[in-house]
Amino acid sequence: MEASKVAPVGSIVMPIVVAVVAALLPRFGASSYVQILVYYTAYYLALGQAWNLMSGMTGYVSFAHGALAGIGSYATVMALNAGWTLAPAVLAGAVVALLASLVIGLTSLRLRGISFTFTTLFFQALALQILRKLPATGGPGGLTLEEILPIWLPQLLMIALACTATLVMLLVRHSRMGLRLLAIKGDETAALSLGIASARLKLAVFCASAAIAGAAGLFTASLYPDIVFSVDVSLIALAVPLIGGAATAFGPVVGALFYVGIGELLAVYAPSVHVVAVGAVLLTVMLFMPGGLLPFLTERTKQKRRRGEPRAVTREVQQ
Repeated sequence: MEASKVAPVGSIVMPIVVAVVAALLPRFGASSYVQILVYYTAYYLALGQAWNLMSGMTGYVSFAHGALAGIGSYATVMALNAGWTLAPAVLAGAVVALLASLVIGLTSLRLRGISFTFTTLFFQALALQILRKLPATGGPGGLTLEEILPIWLPQLLMIALACTATLVMLLVRHSRMGLRLLAIKGDETAALSLGIASARLKLAVFCASAAIAGAAGLFTASLYPDIVFSVDVSLIALAVPLIGGAATAFGPVVGALFYVGIGELLAVYAPSVHVVAVGAVLLTVMLFMPGGLLPFLTERTKQKRRRGEPRAVTREVQQ
């Protein structure tokens, strides 16, 4: 029943406060390097929360979120190059990604387990081939954003998106809808027998997560299909919540910070083994901390408090 409790006010306020502080970093004289790190942390967080909303809550492992973010990137850049203003262009990216997820969902969400996962991998490869053939998307050469945007704008909007995605995940996690999604994750057959509209819920949450992923691709100045639709992007979307804690609101925050940190270390000491290192971290987490870093650390903290309570009581009795 924990999922149906109302989200604590502090949990809702905290992401907003952190987002405001992060957005004000340029005003405080933060270096360009720090601002870039903040941008990529927000980007990975938004992408991870999009995956978490669908796969973390339902157990349906998707490799399509990288492709959905890429579709959002292309739609946004094409809209901006066509003369659209910023807000409608970003909205167009989210809507086009949502429509793409509707196609995937209607055709594949009846599948379960590895069958669904392979279907999303197929969609990733199919999207790449289509984008490479279309003249409107620049073909293999890709697209370039013709308008020069202020440097601070992508960072500000990505922080706002990451904050919004975290709040959406928090509210869903503490809602009746979240409880139903977790029931599907636990045993979909049993959930269906209880009257839970499994197909409709999965499709709705998949579309919502796709809109977030599409919006997360909002500012990529140069688009090359082989990079934008690389499976690495989908791996990041999967790795961030799995490392931090899937099906939790703040697990992906820990995962994004960890991913950016390990990425910077590897860029200096071992740039050629990035994917291998991420795979090793994922394997370690799944073996020794299956719930992710945040649930593991939370549980360890609770255990320490429990061990300390009897000692405190004994001291009071002795006194």
